[in-house]
Amino acid sequence: MFSQGVSNISVKQMLWRGKFAEGSFAFLSGGVAAFIFPPFVSSVFGYVALIFFLAMLFEPNRSKKSLFWLAYAFGFSFYGVSFAWICNALLIDDQKFLTFVPGVFFAIGAFFALFWALPALALSWGRSIYARVLFFCSAFVIFEWIRSFIFTGFPWNLLGTALSFDVHLIQGAAYFGTYGLSLLLLLMLSGAAIVVSELFSCRFDVKALAFICVPMLILGVLALTYRPLQKGDFVVRLVQPSIPQTFKWDKQLMEDNFHQYINLSKSQPLDNVRFVVWGETASPFYLDRDEQHLQEVTSAIPENGFLITGLLRTGMENGSFVPFNSMFVIDKQGNIRDYYDKSHLVPFGEYLPLRDYLPSFMEPVANVVGDLGRGEKFKNLQVAELPLMGGAICYEVIFPKGVINPYHKPEMLIVLANDGWYGISAGPYQHLAAAQMRAVEEGVTVIRSANTGISAVVSPYGDVYGWIALNEVGVSDVKLPKQLARTTLYNRFGNLLSLGLVLLCIVLGFFVAHRSLKN
Repeated sequence: MFSQGVSNISVKQMLWRGKFAEGSFAFLSGGVAAFIFPPFVSSVFGYVALIFFLAMLFEPNRSKKSLFWLAYAFGFSFYGVSFAWICNALLIDDQKFLTFVPGVFFAIGAFFALFWALPALALSWGRSIYARVLFFCSAFVIFEWIRSFIFTGFPWNLLGTALSFDVHLIQGAAYFGTYGLSLLLLLMLSGAAIVVSELFSCRFDVKALAFICVPMLILGVLALTYRPLQKGDFVVRLVQPSIPQTFKWDKQLMEDNFHQYINLSKSQPLDNVRFVVWGETASPFYLDRDEQHLQEVTSAIPENGFLITGLLRTGMENGSFVPFNSMFVIDKQGNIRDYYDKSHLVPFGEYLPLRDYLPSFMEPVANVVGDLGRGEKFKNLQVAELPLMGGAICYEVIFPKGVINPYHKPEMLIVLANDGWYGISAGPYQHLAAAQMRAVEEGVTVIRSANTGISAVVSPYGDVYGWIALNEVGVSDVKLPKQLARTTLYNRFGNLLSLGLVLLCIVLGFFVAHRSLKN
């Protein structure tokens, strides 16, 4: 009796230790796997960690509970590490929100981990590992799409973005978007995981290679559609003063910051420049009602050219005057030719959700965050002397099918940003990668100018040039491609093709599951 009790306790301890070891491995793997995203996209360690985690997750006879919590542990650190730059925003304002950092990090990991944990439950459907993996990969992409709109959406670091390190590999985005690339990449990684787990079991099934070879073949064929574009005579000047965020809204430094933009803009001859582009809220002054500062900016505008700048403007919303995060196109005579107001606002940054219902301990945040006005979605910038332009401010560019007018496609997308909030982190590189994916998906030239961050031009095929590096002060004169835009299937049909790929995988999953059950 005594020996039997000791044996039972030992078995329980071993089971607990085994679960703890697996959970720890999943958690550590998630943190390492986050390095598949920019700026570490070519790091092999991230892919190795992801493959070995999937191999563990795919082990047979796992309960739904085990699948959920292993994937949750992985997802917690995967998104916690890849989104860690968000915590930098809390340290900008004299570190008054320093105590919130651990809670924000935990909240990020705890919420976004669900986007790994819930799809992992699909691994319990069917007896065949191949059917289960097809269901899992399909569910993962569906939840990535849900992540793009739930609670206003945050589709940052979609899995397909990891392929942005090679412009050839992302050409598939022109056909089935970043979601389609996510599906193909996860299928390949899952195939590699099946091979690894089988090798450890001293067996090998050639069918696992189909998960690797078929997506690889698709990516390879579509890579052949890439072609570099010739540069034209249309020159834009990107201006990046890299003003620290702590100085950005300092009342004593506003004039200096404003004139730094002006002086940088005319630090080189403007003769061949068609327009100058400043970053998000580059002007701290309301230029639509501040004639003095409006006239001052004209010295930074080329003859017969334009300035595109970010700033705040005051407008009406619901019968009240509110500030808008805006983009102006200003000509040499100081006329405001058109404008765009940001339409997809940042929660807790540009408005406070459920402000009236927040608990008292959130008052420090509520007192800092103001509510901005919401602009018209997909509004184009129409200036007779310029190609039709779309507008996006800051993180609006991370939303697939969320920035380009679906009924009146522009040739260029002007993206104004300020990555000063992110500090020296992976955030600015990931932000640029999102702009690169939108350029390929929609087939437009993206012109991105940041107060600080990475300013650059992206061609419709995803080439990035005219780069001004993170925290670098300078200007970059960039010749735009002769072909500013191209037709893409994704632009015409949106996520229908990526949804078609997902449905195909689900149908194949049921077919494989039926065959295995029949056998």
